[in-house]
Amino acid sequence: MKQVTVSFLGSCSLFLGCAKVGPDYEKSPEINLPDSWTLAIQKDNSAPFSGAQRWWQKFDDRTLDRLIRMSRQANPNIQIARARITESWHQRSVLAAAWYPHSDFNARDDRGLASFDRSGVKWDANASHGQLAQLDVGWELDLFGKIKRQVEAAQAEYEAKIDGWRDVIVFINSEVALHYIAYRTLEKRIENAEEARLIFQKTKNMIQLLKEQGIASQLDLHEANGRLKTTESDLPRLTQQKVVVRNRLAALLAIQPSHMERLLQKNREIPTPPSSIATGFPSQMLRSRPDVRRAERKVAAQTARIGIATAALYPELSISGAITYEYLRQGITVETLTRTIGLGPSLKWRIFHGCADRARIKEQHAKLNQEISTYHSTVIHAVTQVENSMARLYFTKQRLALLRQSVESHQKAAELMEDAYQLGEVDLRRLLNAQRDFISHRDEMFATQGRRAAHSVRLFKALGGGELPPPKPQARKESKAKETASSR
Repeated sequence: MKQVTVSFLGSCSLFLGCAKVGPDYEKSPEINLPDSWTLAIQKDNSAPFSGAQRWWQKFDDRTLDRLIRMSRQANPNIQIARARITESWHQRSVLAAAWYPHSDFNARDDRGLASFDRSGVKWDANASHGQLAQLDVGWELDLFGKIKRQVEAAQAEYEAKIDGWRDVIVFINSEVALHYIAYRTLEKRIENAEEARLIFQKTKNMIQLLKEQGIASQLDLHEANGRLKTTESDLPRLTQQKVVVRNRLAALLAIQPSHMERLLQKNREIPTPPSSIATGFPSQMLRSRPDVRRAERKVAAQTARIGIATAALYPELSISGAITYEYLRQGITVETLTRTIGLGPSLKWRIFHGCADRARIKEQHAKLNQEISTYHSTVIHAVTQVENSMARLYFTKQRLALLRQSVESHQKAAELMEDAYQLGEVDLRRLLNAQRDFISHRDEMFATQGRRAAHSVRLFKALGGGELPPPKPQARKESKAKETASSR
């Protein structure tokens, strides 16, 4: 028994002029954007635009540059995002294959071993012999654009995955920078706490000497010792925070925490943020943010799905062909012998499913409204993020300048207060308070210095992280080459 059948499926644009049903996607949904940032301080942060990979070099910190490169190569979330891009491209390729003819081949060879009746089984190796060869070839004519809409939706999802990958890169790079800045900030705060311990230890020793001379009291000694122990108690807390930040940084780089000490040996200063950051206009920023572009691509994909649902209301036409060879022998008698070649159209129309199909169309419209609302929400969130980041960066910069002046004044006051105490002009409490004010304000200065650098990173993140080249899977090139050759 042999049979061959051939079915042809292909793009109607190559055979007939097809009409796509459902709405066509138009550029980003309308949304009102401000012409310029509301804060007048935007001009204080303006500069020529720089890409994400070059932007980190503005910190002039080689260790930070190295950690950013390592995270881009090793972070598991970035690798997962890249794999999702490749997955999405192949999903699109599967749907695009419906534009081309398809064929299936089946073959079978059966030999009977025995026959049986009421009298029992009679074994005979040549009792029967059957052969089948079947080749089916088909070509679906995309008269109403269902296949095109499916490919449009898949293409938009693929582009959304690319922007998702970009979003992950911006997020991971920002997290690496934020944790690195936090680590360097804690190092400076620990150094400040160590210096504070030495200052209060020196004061305690001075009180001890004065007590032995009968000038200071036991109360003064206890008060100086209490201030020393309070300062020493800050060291374990800050060191614990430093270890936790180091471990989080190691996780972002996908390495063991023990390897971080070698990477962090150099550049022990808090990174200095760039003096100017390109913010541009809101409309430009929104086009550069991966999350906004991804939300816009989701709208495009959902628009195409309305066309897919609408196409179910119309008939499906395909051309199919069959080449069949079938042979069957029973004993010495040939019962069936078929050799046929056939070709003809096939029509399929869902006539009595109108209510369900129209309900699916309305369902897709409702999903489209959800995607548009999500897009608007993403845009509003993006604008708010940039506004907040710019404000925090600007005012933190102002506060840092004032804190530096404050630390300088408190340092001079503490030095003068120590001389005045030794001369008996002030009491011990005023000296300890002056030293405490100097230490606490310098600690706050280091913390604010770290916040300023962190706010510049958050502004960079809010601006979308610059343009990044999308990955280009080899499969994408091959598939595009096939589509181009077919369209010709």
